[in-house]
Amino acid sequence: MASNSECKCVEFAIVDKEDIFFQVEHEDFELDDFKKETKKCFQKMIKIKNNRFLVVDEEGLKFKERNKEQCKADDCRFNIQVYRNNDIDRPRGSAVILSVTSPCKQTYMVCCEKNGDQKAVSAKPLEQPLPDQIGSSKHEAVFFMELIPGTSQYRFDSSLWCSWYLSFEDGPEAALMKLVLRKVHKDVDENCSMDLLTC
Repeated sequence: MASNSECKCVEFAIVDKEDIFFQVEHEDFELDDFKKETKKCFQKMIKIKNNRFLVVDEEGLKFKERNKEQCKADDCRFNIQVYRNNDIDRPRGSAVILSVTSPCKQTYMVCCEKNGDQKAVSAKPLEQPLPDQIGSSKHEAVFFMELIPGTSQYRFDSSLWCSWYLSFEDGPEAALMKLVLRKVHKDVDENCSMDLLTC
């Protein structure tokens, strides 16, 4: 049996009498790579219950109440860049990277990180353009964006830690909620459900 390193991405080409021919596609695309879809980047606001929107500032990522006028600010308009994923073990959802620009015009990526034994999420400054290709099936900034069956809501599963989802919990102030990573043991957790709204 061939190993993964010997596999090729192929496309059906032609049948000639008793022979079937295939054309090799994307030879530079390994089976566990993520590759940027250049024409699949869109901008959305991420909203949870009680009209709270995900925003970024110098302190990090949090959910705040926003009115229509406040939603025009860049700090709550997330760019969702889609990546092509060829990992057959993770077929569900679209692989994406989330980025956003703060009021001081610094662009951040939403990234997973580990603080001691705790898994967390943070806003990591983006010093250069998003990568065109990621040579691994796991990455701190890649999430699988999954449509929740029977709803119009989405959830974001970490590619770095399977079944760890972007979620929210109460912050130090009543008006704020923190963006966190949460291990989900069941199919639906309402604290991981998010609406994507057109900017």
